[in-house]
Amino acid sequence: MANKRKRDDASSSELGIDPLECILRKLPSFLDVLRFKRVCRSWYSVAENYVSGPCFSPSSQTPWLLLPSYEEDWKEDDDKEERGLCFFNLEEKKEYRDVSVCREVYEGRCVGSSHGWLILLDKKGNLSVFNPFSGARIQVGSLIQDLEFTYVDAYTLGEHPRMLVSKAVVMSDSKKNKHKDGVVMIYGRKLVFCPYNDGRFIELDGAHPPYQDIICSSAHMVFALSEAGSVEVWDFSGEYFPTKIMDMTPSFPLKTAELVRSFGDLYSSHFYLVETCRELLFIVRFIGEFVDGDGKPVREGDLLSDEDTQPKICPYKTLLFHVYRLDPHEEKWVEMESLGDQVVFVGGNHSISLRVEDCPGCMKDSIYFTDSYWERVDEDYSYGGHDMGYYSLRDQIVKPFYDTQLWKMKPIPFWVMPNPW
Repeated sequence: MANKRKRDDASSSELGIDPLECILRKLPSFLDVLRFKRVCRSWYSVAENYVSGPCFSPSSQTPWLLLPSYEEDWKEDDDKEERGLCFFNLEEKKEYRDVSVCREVYEGRCVGSSHGWLILLDKKGNLSVFNPFSGARIQVGSLIQDLEFTYVDAYTLGEHPRMLVSKAVVMSDSKKNKHKDGVVMIYGRKLVFCPYNDGRFIELDGAHPPYQDIICSSAHMVFALSEAGSVEVWDFSGEYFPTKIMDMTPSFPLKTAELVRSFGDLYSSHFYLVETCRELLFIVRFIGEFVDGDGKPVREGDLLSDEDTQPKICPYKTLLFHVYRLDPHEEKWVEMESLGDQVVFVGGNHSISLRVEDCPGCMKDSIYFTDSYWERVDEDYSYGGHDMGYYSLRDQIVKPFYDTQLWKMKPIPFWVMPNPW
């Protein structure tokens, strides 16, 4: 045994590889790398150098859920900022409260989650990105200094920031290429880009506002989905101003349009754009405005009867999804009855699709969602942030993935892709 250990030590030293790095290379998951980093300072330093080097290539990971942490011994009147946040791991069905990011997220309201980075917007209009796993932070710029800003915008920024910036994404998962990387966001009705190396906000000349969702591809392409179902594609790979390279205006799906009309004010609909390895998806989420305990949508006027002194509490709830794929040749949205082996994650995050074999703990042919009803998420003290679960396209039913009885969750849960940079 001693001779074998000497041979192993000699081989690693001859190759110039730290023995600890040899251990890191054999760790099966990103979670194991996090555990490795927490052993001591020297191990932390080795892990940081390893994940920043050319040899590290993170495998596909199941997104983690960032949500408020409520310990059993906390009281209702405890300082909410001291309650902290935790990560819920779908694979293990376990919460990790020792990944502490509470102050960063409470002070800088999260307006997006993309490639492992949280996009934070504070009350003064300062935009930054923060990696809750590595602790890295990049100051991006100031909305107030660079964009047309009214008194109404200032009030909205202070009270309801996600009504001003409804979605924000980063260009890539690394901070290594600051020349091309940055934040793209939906600011009011506009598309806005701010590169890391500049700090100035640049308005893109979008043709179909208002916009519902934006995503970034690995080739530095940005796709923007409009309220009418059109798609604009921008190329950010050049050295200068982003260039629009495609503008598709497929007709809005008839099935969804008819359902929206028939539902009237019982439902609202939210749209997401998702890129898979093969195609572009248009996902429609139907949310019952007031849903009773039996899962049935009711009208607001029915919440208070002659006998009641207080209205019933019937929070909004997601009940249904429609899925379409883009036929680029015909320029039309084609309905999909199944996602096959894909798992989709939507909400306030960068909408993503992964293969089920890369998502241990998830169900295939399903859409995992968190609350992104920004117009109503803060309207009531008794609920908001609660609307999450997964929708099975095969069973056409919403099921829970996280066991909680809470209707009010603040900060709002977000999907976060594990990212060491």
